[in-house]
Amino acid sequence: MSIYQINKMFYLMDNDPIFRQKMSDDPETTVNSLPLSGAEIEAIVTGDVGLLYRMGVHTFCLNHMARYEMFGVNRANYLDRIRDGMDYDPRFELGSMPIQYVPKSS
Repeated sequence: MSIYQINKMFYLMDNDPIFRQKMSDDPETTVNSLPLSGAEIEAIVTGDVGLLYRMGVHTFCLNHMARYEMFGVNRANYLDRIRDGMDYDPRFELGSMPIQYVPKSS
């Protein structure tokens, strides 16, 4: 797994205007050119924020998908998508995301 490379991709998307333009113009080709596994590429191009979160991608970086509306992720669906990747946490009912992962009680 190359979580570092995924986090780096999101960093570049946010900080490198040329890379961001490449992602905007032809996102699938750009992602396929990166040193990522097939599962990682699939999760990115399908906008599976929950799976990327479970893989270990940092939530700050994942938020860039919504910020730049990449791969079908936007502000309206980002929270639902990332919550799909987390175990249930009662703080969701309070309208706030947990600060850190909290495992379910057995």
